[in-house]
Amino acid sequence: MEALQWVYSAVTNFYDESQLNNELDRLRATLPKARLLISRSQWDMFKNKQLAELLSRLKDTIYDAEDLLRELGDQALRLKIEGADRCRAGQLLSSFLNLGKNFVHGSKARIKEAQDKLDKVVAEIEGVLNLMGLMSVKPSQIMPETSSLISAPEVVGRDGERDVLIEMLGVTLGRETQRDQVIQLLGVPLTRGRKRAASQLSSSSSSRAALAATNCTDKVSVISIVGIGGVGKTTLAQFIYNDPRVEHHFGVKIWVCVSDFFDKRRITVEIFKSIPGEIFNPSSCTTGEIFNPSSCTNLDDLQVKLKKRLKSCPKFLLVLDDIWPNANADWETFYAPLRKGPQGSMILVTTRCPLVATRVTTRNFEPVELQGLPTDIFWDFFRRCAFGTNDPGSYPHLQDIGRSISTRLCGSPLAAKTLGRLLNMSLTEQHWRTVQKSELWELRHEHNEILPALQLSYLYLPEEIKRCFLFCSMFPKDYSFQRDKIVGIWVAQGFVVPGGSLCPEDVATTYLDELRNRFLFQTDPKFPNETRYVMHDLIHDMAVSFSTDECLVMQGSRDQHKSRMQNTVRHMSIEAYCESLTRMGDIQHLSKLHSLRFGIRFDAEITWFSQLSNIIFLSLEGCYLGKLPESICELSSLRYLDISHSSVEELPKKVKCLYGLQFLDASHSKLRSIQQDVTKLINLRQLALPGEASQALSTMRGLGNLSCLQNLSVYTVVEDSNRGIGELKFMNQLNGSLCIRSLARLRSEEEAAKARLVEKQYLKELVLQWREIFTNGFRCNSENGVFEGLRPHSRIECLKIHGFFGDTFPSWFKPEDLPTLRSLELSDCGYLESSPVPCFAGGSQAGFMVDDITRHVSSSNGIAPFAFTHLTDLRVYRCSQLKNLEQFLTPEKLPSIKSITLQECRELVSIPVHRFVRFEYLQDLKICVCPKLECPQKMVLPPSLQRLCIVRCNELDMSFPACLKNLTSLSFLQLVSCDNIKCIPLNSIGSKVLKCLVVSLCRELSSIGGSQCLASIQHVQLSCCHKLAEVQLPFEKKELGTKEGKELIKYLY
Repeated sequence: MEALQWVYSAVTNFYDESQLNNELDRLRATLPKARLLISRSQWDMFKNKQLAELLSRLKDTIYDAEDLLRELGDQALRLKIEGADRCRAGQLLSSFLNLGKNFVHGSKARIKEAQDKLDKVVAEIEGVLNLMGLMSVKPSQIMPETSSLISAPEVVGRDGERDVLIEMLGVTLGRETQRDQVIQLLGVPLTRGRKRAASQLSSSSSSRAALAATNCTDKVSVISIVGIGGVGKTTLAQFIYNDPRVEHHFGVKIWVCVSDFFDKRRITVEIFKSIPGEIFNPSSCTTGEIFNPSSCTNLDDLQVKLKKRLKSCPKFLLVLDDIWPNANADWETFYAPLRKGPQGSMILVTTRCPLVATRVTTRNFEPVELQGLPTDIFWDFFRRCAFGTNDPGSYPHLQDIGRSISTRLCGSPLAAKTLGRLLNMSLTEQHWRTVQKSELWELRHEHNEILPALQLSYLYLPEEIKRCFLFCSMFPKDYSFQRDKIVGIWVAQGFVVPGGSLCPEDVATTYLDELRNRFLFQTDPKFPNETRYVMHDLIHDMAVSFSTDECLVMQGSRDQHKSRMQNTVRHMSIEAYCESLTRMGDIQHLSKLHSLRFGIRFDAEITWFSQLSNIIFLSLEGCYLGKLPESICELSSLRYLDISHSSVEELPKKVKCLYGLQFLDASHSKLRSIQQDVTKLINLRQLALPGEASQALSTMRGLGNLSCLQNLSVYTVVEDSNRGIGELKFMNQLNGSLCIRSLARLRSEEEAAKARLVEKQYLKELVLQWREIFTNGFRCNSENGVFEGLRPHSRIECLKIHGFFGDTFPSWFKPEDLPTLRSLELSDCGYLESSPVPCFAGGSQAGFMVDDITRHVSSSNGIAPFAFTHLTDLRVYRCSQLKNLEQFLTPEKLPSIKSITLQECRELVSIPVHRFVRFEYLQDLKICVCPKLECPQKMVLPPSLQRLCIVRCNELDMSFPACLKNLTSLSFLQLVSCDNIKCIPLNSIGSKVLKCLVVSLCRELSSIGGSQCLASIQHVQLSCCHKLAEVQLPFEKKELGTKEGKELIKYLY
């Protein structure tokens, strides 16, 4: 709102400015109250039609007020920027002042109108809630309560889970060896938690007790059942609780419904009252007199009494049903008096949240993830619910429809009951097809059915996350959400509440993680290696039940919901190829839309974009339009424009008019260039461009204006007095990776320091590239100073240095100044002769003698005072003058190293290979084309090594085959031009683990241990080893087809 203040002060007197600010502040203050009222009303919107209608009005009024505030801000920003441009151009400001006055005077009436509307609808809703007697009722007071009694008339398909959990409770079933076979025959999915449980339980009771004693110091273990709401966790717990074998095994059984509020005192009281024993005095918790525990307000005293009572209590089973995430903070306090209870006692927890399950489950178990019923079992149950006493065989056409419906229900028995009962009302094809095509949110639900269970997951979300979640219902079902994209859209929409020092994107990421933790988002199995998520159909339906008046997915020109968008819809996706696309301009209230997404690849010319006056998010992803209409530049509210994967080749000429734009995604588009005016989009946070356009941006003058920009993959230094590296000075929001090219054009430390890289705390990777083409050149001592001026922030994790022709690395290039460095790459540093780190180079450096360091190492657990403790990856390429890494490449200096690559360092003579055995975590070692390497002591390798590649390295191959001993994890071995190797004993290095073997040009090699050793190796290439007679050369076998195998092949030199 700084722009508003600027305009007010420029065109109004003090009184008018103060009055207008007061009105704005009042409107802004009313909005949070109104949002909370929405949240409160959502608990009862399905019970009262009048309340639901008022709630829709309230949402619409809030949107209108937010639109007004955003519009005022956008107009003020435009006036400020254009006024500043006029000042720079020396133009008269009279026209600007007139515009400003008209803007301010017109704003007063609109602000008052918005405030009056908001006050009116808020008062009406509060009146309805008061009449319903709900205004003072907290949501937590109307949570459904569970009991230990089995509420379902029949428990279907859970025998396997029941038996596994009963055995985890310590009850002997007498069929341990058959258990897993029975579970598999039942078709019950064996998740990781159940597999481990099964393996633990296959042993005898005595071994189980020993395991518990070993892994858990507490007498009372905790098991958790975790799964999505409505999947049957409570029913399964009831099933177990009432099993006769469980009743016989435990002397005391206790059931407590925890619900959303983890009240330690209440739960403790209920446990206390369920344990047999004398009643204590109600007047005091500290005396030994008789009392009522419910009256005790001191938790500590109550827990002391509970602990005492547990000493005389028989072995107990405690079920804590429906624990929510707010229990995490208080769990240890609550659990303290229980953990030392009677030996063999157990606590069984049910929860929707994996974090809770992980938090409370004791170490001798893993959480049991409860999935939906197996397909066949679920279909049988669903069919019985739908057909009742009728014979399904008499309705073959309905069975096909029923199967289609059942696939949408997550295997949930509750969903089967809900829809089955509805279908059973009329066994006609017309009725069943209507249900098949309808959405679950349209159904009328009874108490404790699946959608109410899921709706509770929504209702108990934090307020700031609710809007983010409901917004996602504007996307079609099964839509795959990319993590960074949906986070950016939430930020652009203004849904994210500032989080102190965290940037909005980081806060929004915590929202997404929270939705995942509550099973409202799940990892998309279609993209296992990407951070993409999907909402299950049932979850989507639940979201729609709350957002039906805000979000719309149009499936065609005759879409049954199309009329809704003429009133309150703010977020819309178009998912159908239809001729009506060009006629959408005839639809009223387009101006209300905040979001418009085309889920189709269209090429029709659209002329109605100018009507989207309040649009914030516009997605034309994948469209065939070669050029965007100029009318897009009139959308002053636009914050997020997505033209990724599109045919768009150029941006509109007036793109600079999109002053409020924060996100522009043109990735994988055909955009070839980008105009200079893009540097006037001062609010840009993310700018994703394809190759050519990104290259053009990297050399553009004025980039420094984009001080909010978070991503800039490349910045190129050019010989232009008006565009120096100082453009980067105020771009302190940059994160991820930044590559600065053509640094050879800089002349001094002072010039380089203008980039202020040391202030860019969010950067993770920094690439410093002096030259585009790495050819032999002259030593350039001035580059030493330039390098000194490019000091990064201490949080940098990856540093790459390319084409540096100086001979001294900067003073900041040491562990204490780079404490979080994880990856270091040096390439084509032609005049570097020894360790780049001053204190590692040998001799006396930085006030330390080598002997001093050695003595310190011996007294500090083997880690040197100057150690890169987090560095795991070291790569050195083509450093032609590098001779010595003796003081750098040691376990003391690199205690966490996992991967070492030394390649084409032709003058390299000395590395401490005899000390490599002490690299405790080393997995990859590649040393290639270092023809002068000397090895006075043999190379010794650690058993952790998985990949080894040695190519033409002089004396290094004299360490073979001895260095291959004890390499029990070696999966990759490449040896090329190793003339000193005579034998590779594959039979002694675990050839069953070895997956890739490549040996070539080893002239003295005569044995590999026999051809039979090659049988289990999937990829083999043997060639040009003329003394090897055990196999016919060349020998090839290529059977690596997995992703892991392809990664191994990539490691080949």
